[in-house]
Amino acid sequence: MQNEIQKTSNYQFQYHKLNLRFRRLVDVAVDVLKENPTEYQNKITHIGNKREGGLYRFRMPGCYLLYVIPEHEVDTPASIILTAIKLM
Repeated sequence: MQNEIQKTSNYQFQYHKLNLRFRRLVDVAVDVLKENPTEYQNKITHIGNKREGGLYRFRMPGCYLLYVIPEHEVDTPASIILTAIKLM
């Protein structure tokens, strides 16, 4: 099942400031999230609940990708909202 990806303006701004190496890592991570939004080789961590749904972190070499899965769609998500990219 392919999930729909939505990108916040904060995410878009941070993505365009990344160098090419990190952009490639993030692009691969987004492809993985479309198939496996909540569990993937111990790289995805549920880090808390927000009012609109669960907040997750995808760990990559050198950065984290933060995203939200709306609460009503946790079991069978139809959309994933990418919120931020945090460099380590």
